[in-house]
Amino acid sequence: MKSNFTTDTVKQIYLRNYGSEEFYKRSYCENLIYTEGMRDFQMTLNTFWVIDWYISHIRKIIETTKAADDGFFVGTIKIKNNNTATFEIFREGYIIKNGKKQYSEHITVIKETVKNIDLPIFDYKFYLILTNVEPIFQYTLMLSSEY
Repeated sequence: MKSNFTTDTVKQIYLRNYGSEEFYKRSYCENLIYTEGMRDFQMTLNTFWVIDWYISHIRKIIETTKAADDGFFVGTIKIKNNNTATFEIFREGYIIKNGKKQYSEHITVIKETVKNIDLPIFDYKFYLILTNVEPIFQYTLMLSSEY
């Protein structure tokens, strides 16, 4: 299925969203809120499933936050020519490599390949930031231009 949107459409979404005054959430997930930019992204490109993808992995994100004491994640979507996409959530921090503690700018938390993605080819980048710990772990999902 071919998308009706172009790379220019996506660039415009990132350009017009650089801060947020309102936040949104799905009624079935208290752990994730998202910004006006993410709302614009999903409304313009008809990609409501992107936020649902993050929600489907929220338990793993919470576990990683607790284990690594880290609440800042980067999310990417990389589209290939055959409408296949690689979704990834990663963080930076310390890892043990060859018995030594080393700093890494890219520690993969979740990585999946999904077929039949109807998005223009673009290097999509999002930030997922821990914004609340009590009474629940809550994260804010935003476009990279909103950070």
